[in-house]
Amino acid sequence: VRIDVLQLLHDVKTRWDSIYYMIHHLCYLCQLIDSFLDRPNNKDMKKYRLSPMQWNVLWDFELILEILHQAICALSSECLPTLCKYLIPFEKFYDTWIRLGQD
Repeated sequence: VRIDVLQLLHDVKTRWDSIYYMIHHLCYLCQLIDSFLDRPNNKDMKKYRLSPMQWNVLWDFELILEILHQAICALSSECLPTLCKYLIPFEKFYDTWIRLGQD
């Protein structure tokens, strides 16, 4: 299995999206983590393996936080903020959030 090298992340209380990035990396590595925990020499760590339902919950959280992350990234800028710049990203965020609630 080929994976990208990822930076070890930790929770940063002043940055809400640090949790998003941690969950995103965890979901990206789910197959590798499961195969690592399935190895015979790691049987003492098998108790930490997530169930399929727990993985599904994490993927749901990742999706919810991804919507917020995209909205914040679209609204964050080094240039002078203007109302017209914020309307389109906010409308996209709102529409996606409503659609997610309907699914």
